[in-house]
Amino acid sequence: SLWVSGFDRHDLESGKDEFRFPFETVVKAFDQGNDILSVASIQNPVKNLIRAEPTDTPRIRAGYWTLLEDRYTGDLNQVAQQIVLAGVDAALQDVPVGQFGALKTVDRREIEALHSIRTLIGEYLARPQGRPLSIAVFGPPGSGKSFAVKQIAKSTSVGSVQAITFNISQFDHPSDLIDALHQVRDISLSASTPLVFWDEFDTPYEGKALGWLRYFLAPMQDGAFQEGQITHPIGKSIFVFAGGTSHCMRDFGLDLEEPERRAAKLPDFISRLKGFLDILGPNPIAGLDDPYFILRRAIVLRVLFEMHVPQILGDESGSKLVHIDPGILRAFLETRRYKHGVRSMETLLTMSSLAEATSFDRSCLPPEDQLDIHVDGTDFLARAQQLEIKDEMLERLARAAHEVFCEGLTEQGYTFAPVTDREKKTHRALMDYDELNETLKESNRANVRDIPNKLARAGYVMLPARSNEPPFNFPGSDLETLARLEHERWMESMRQTGWEHGHTLDEQAKTHPAIVSWDELNEDEREKDRQMVRSIPHILARAGYAVVHVQNKE
Repeated sequence: SLWVSGFDRHDLESGKDEFRFPFETVVKAFDQGNDILSVASIQNPVKNLIRAEPTDTPRIRAGYWTLLEDRYTGDLNQVAQQIVLAGVDAALQDVPVGQFGALKTVDRREIEALHSIRTLIGEYLARPQGRPLSIAVFGPPGSGKSFAVKQIAKSTSVGSVQAITFNISQFDHPSDLIDALHQVRDISLSASTPLVFWDEFDTPYEGKALGWLRYFLAPMQDGAFQEGQITHPIGKSIFVFAGGTSHCMRDFGLDLEEPERRAAKLPDFISRLKGFLDILGPNPIAGLDDPYFILRRAIVLRVLFEMHVPQILGDESGSKLVHIDPGILRAFLETRRYKHGVRSMETLLTMSSLAEATSFDRSCLPPEDQLDIHVDGTDFLARAQQLEIKDEMLERLARAAHEVFCEGLTEQGYTFAPVTDREKKTHRALMDYDELNETLKESNRANVRDIPNKLARAGYVMLPARSNEPPFNFPGSDLETLARLEHERWMESMRQTGWEHGHTLDEQAKTHPAIVSWDELNEDEREKDRQMVRSIPHILARAGYAVVHVQNKE
């Protein structure tokens, strides 16, 4: 109840409003037997207040805990696929989902910010007003800034709102702003409240950074604009300033020196804002560890399918399931970057041959040069055609991986022995694949299952091999990246089966000296991971595939 409708208002005898937890609503839900709660272990809040030490891999939020991250720390790709196929509610259990009109999000920061802005807009629309409500919204190009605000305004269900957009970068003179404000005033004089998008409001004017800000100060503060000797009241309206150069509020004007900030009236402008939104968009946040971008993509993709191609959603067992080729779904979710954000995702659907289709098959996709407008076409198609490593193929490649491993040991002079000893050059796994115990077989399977993911994270894809394909060797920096990823994968798989770090290898106690971070790993163990990576092209070659580096075409 608190999540959906907020606090209750309780009238005191003094006549003042008191906000309180909605006890009655919650108790009523309990009485009706509704399953409304989930249980999670919350991290130590004091620990979360302490800033984390710097690491090689920056985190998306230090000292920040969410139910989403607590519940889904494993294979986010599988979760994302289920979101697209069956919907958010079916795929995500015991996780808060924020819904504002057609907009859905599971990111806690976005949900909190969206709730705040919806409350602002709802309170503003519910009362007579003498000046505009001013809000800023930031995000990468195509992140869905205007869509988000429109859906928030729609979800308030208070009064009639009419959206109108002006791109400030197309204005040549302040008189253009006067003309725009007349249009806003015309809507305000009607029965609707104008929802005004000042797109790219942070564009320069006359060579000066943020040169347009000064012209907005009077309308924002006084609710009126001057034309000659005449003052025109604007009336009730919502001003939404959509940034074009800064991707978040924190970065707004950060590149300016203090004198420039004052000259541009930046502090005065910010003081007139009543709230802001940072929209994350479908691409990973630059410079941060952002694994949950794939869930944002999945939610957007599900909404786009429902809006633009509802015929590919089949009604099965009371659920609307998307009929889509698994390779295409993987490509939409995992492609490296959408060049124009959500607009690119939407355009890819309209470019595809889906008018009469009831399923999104590979034959519906546009050609590669058309895909290149919105994504890296080679990368997208490679993921769509990516090898499905399972069943017989999985076992064949696991066997190939073991054979390549054994060939490498033999070349180094190793022989079989029940106990691995580097000094004596003996190894317990130096035997035929069929003779391996199930633990070692599964280790090989896990290795080859992860090959497509590892390659994708380092900018490589798998494609059907051409005849006379030359042997592929990973360059030094990429070899090191892939070796680190391989070590992290191996270490995580060992931990999941009960192994932990120990000074000696002990199968009974399940301890292994290599269960440490890459930086703590000795050079011999690192070389083992590098050798594992060097073997990937040879393993894939036995299945008719080659490794290809995806060039950035932008």
